[in-house]
Amino acid sequence: MTEETKTTKKTPKTVALHDGVSVKVRSGFYGKLYFKNPRSGEPFAWSGAGDVQFMTVGDLKTMKAQCPGYFRNNWLIILGCADGEECTANAAEICKYLAIDHYYKDYIDPASFTSVCEWSEAEIAERVPMLAEGAKQNLTVALKGFIENGTLDSRRKIKAFEKALGCNLLED
Repeated sequence: MTEETKTTKKTPKTVALHDGVSVKVRSGFYGKLYFKNPRSGEPFAWSGAGDVQFMTVGDLKTMKAQCPGYFRNNWLIILGCADGEECTANAAEICKYLAIDHYYKDYIDPASFTSVCEWSEAEIAERVPMLAEGAKQNLTVALKGFIENGTLDSRRKIKAFEKALGCNLLED
């Protein structure tokens, strides 16, 4: 193996994206979200968790610079390049390119929140504190709904969630 080959294998592949690439962005927030790009004036609105909008890489860079809480709180989730784009980058590569990947290290997709009802008390104690603050707020809203509809009915698990989240889930 040549020295050049060794160097090439060690160097991580960098994704080249330009500001005009369109990206699918899904809301991970239980409620309405709105962002108006101060540079272009273009508004973006999500009606609730799961709603998808298309933003350019340039818009996402501006959002990161102006309002990093959208990413830090896991309110927005990058899904990948828009259909029809000549872009081969996946969601993880786009997040890495934007330098927001560390915000999603312990991310739980709101679409799969019901799976947290199956966690053991030890998993709850270990995993919930690792969530971003916005993700904890979303989880709290979801858990209250799960308690109301009977999906989460174990008193021990409810108490474990209350302790990990620092809130009272059974109180109105």
